[in-house]
Amino acid sequence: MKQMHKWGLPLLTGVVVLASVLLPRQISALRDRQTLNAVYAEPVAQEDLVPQAADLPEKLELLGRAIRYPELDVYSATQPLEAADDEAWDRAETVFLQGAEQLTSWGVLPEAFDRTTLEFQGGSRVVYVQADGALSAGVLYLQGGTANRDDLWMAVDEETGMPVWIDCTLRSAREALGTAETVGQAFLDGLKLSTQRRGPAIWEVEGAGGLVYSASVEARSGRVSVEPLGFAWDLFGEGTPPETAEAK
Repeated sequence: MKQMHKWGLPLLTGVVVLASVLLPRQISALRDRQTLNAVYAEPVAQEDLVPQAADLPEKLELLGRAIRYPELDVYSATQPLEAADDEAWDRAETVFLQGAEQLTSWGVLPEAFDRTTLEFQGGSRVVYVQADGALSAGVLYLQGGTANRDDLWMAVDEETGMPVWIDCTLRSAREALGTAETVGQAFLDGLKLSTQRRGPAIWEVEGAGGLVYSASVEARSGRVSVEPLGFAWDLFGEGTPPETAEAK
């Protein structure tokens, strides 16, 4: 999977906050905005919106902090794909369809799931940045559906093209779904992550700051999800939380 560094338009949402992280001269402006509720709009170079190199567990830790504990000094900027150019849309569509193929080959999605009518419907690109600027990650949030009213939503690591979070409803393949334990383990094995089992369909990812994943399968509705649940220091009272978390 080729890296997708070029997008047609600058990120439109959250760009001021992201700029304050990436450009030191804007830190004071961010503090003023938080204190006075004033808006500062300064230009951000396109290269500053390119995620920095990091391994997958590090990026998953950043993602987990951003979605479960947004107060932990992780900033983001979002670009709806509808605001991007045709090339960016086409790349995202390719990533989405390939992601569905990967999930099937891993054993997360059943072979009975009809991928022949699967169509990409849209999504967004988000860049997450740690407050000190030492770590960033690009994530594509993508959604599609089939002629059989199946819905597939996934978050994809932009660099590798691998799904790192899924939530789907497979109405046409309800009888073929695996258990939460088998689906979750297949997902984490597909990502080649080292994990520690923490409970039924719950795993802690090694090297991800204590990030915990959970899996769920609801046979009646056909819903399947594998998602970041939180962190061991918060869920189980184990480990050391990030310094910024102590003020929660």
